[in-house]
Amino acid sequence: MKQLLFILLLSLSFLNIDAQYTVAPSTIKWYDIEKAFELNKKNPRPILIDVYTDWCSWCKFMMKTTFANKGIANYINTHFYPVRFNAETMDTIEFQGKKYYNRNVGHHPTHDLANELLDGRISYPTIVYFDRSGKKIIDPGYKESKDIEPVLVYTVENLSNFVSLQEFRADFMFTFPKAFENDHSIFKIPRELKPDTLGAVQWKKPEEISLTKKKKAKATLIFFYTDWCISCKVMEKTTFGNQKISNTLNEYFNVVKFDAASQEPIIFLGKQYKGTGAGKPHEFAHALLQNDLRMPAIVFIDAAGKPLSKLNAFISVTNLNPMLQFFLQKKYETISYTDFLKTINNNSSPQTP
Repeated sequence: MKQLLFILLLSLSFLNIDAQYTVAPSTIKWYDIEKAFELNKKNPRPILIDVYTDWCSWCKFMMKTTFANKGIANYINTHFYPVRFNAETMDTIEFQGKKYYNRNVGHHPTHDLANELLDGRISYPTIVYFDRSGKKIIDPGYKESKDIEPVLVYTVENLSNFVSLQEFRADFMFTFPKAFENDHSIFKIPRELKPDTLGAVQWKKPEEISLTKKKKAKATLIFFYTDWCISCKVMEKTTFGNQKISNTLNEYFNVVKFDAASQEPIIFLGKQYKGTGAGKPHEFAHALLQNDLRMPAIVFIDAAGKPLSKLNAFISVTNLNPMLQFFLQKKYETISYTDFLKTINNNSSPQTP
């Protein structure tokens, strides 16, 4: 199943970062909300709900522009069950085991389900996302293609357990700055969310890692990525681009970046690995990730060549800093990582071993 996910995403990895206004019919295949959640039970996917009204001009404009963008439409059709929900419909709707009604109160009567979806904060248009874990994300207001892209990636690549949407959006903008130049939105990011991207990791090839020089032997961190993985690009630019992170890695670790979809044969610590065919994961990825092929991923290996830990997750600067401390100080020999986190300030800089 995890290999199937790898192959599926590999063939569908694109977003039109430089998308312009389209003004054309949308090709998104919309479902009603009941059908979308029914399909989701059989074949889980994220769900996107466009909450609109018939009188909302910005809702209509977004349908002709953002949702009409071919790259956006294809991405949504492939990865989501998309729903258009009229917030003033008079239909009775059964949603997650409960019936919702429009009580026809006020000049613009709002359906009870719209109140539920929007947590009572009525605004049109609003896009509501449900990721694979069922977490709800509410994103109000008209969105251009460049605005919707980071949220689509955040939802599809299931990042809510690892990084906040606000932080990922800022990191996304710094990774693809050209898309945000015209309206200067990149300059409006709060100071505390602006990533430091001035660092440069000195990446090595797997063949360059050696255990022969024991006195100078270092632990190794391997970063697995694929070209289709958008969050991999963001993590490389912002997490590994952080100066403190890159300086620590360059001094105390061997750092390897490896394309999990590569077909080139490699040798790592005396063992040979080869590609398994176009669109399939490399033997090296299979072996070190133990067949869990979710991207991005990192593997820590000690100075003796023993794998210590693997993580299939987007890892922010805040999360990677204590991990580096944990392995540099060899705390894994005596305590769990959970207990280690209790003993340190997560924002502290990694210490020398």
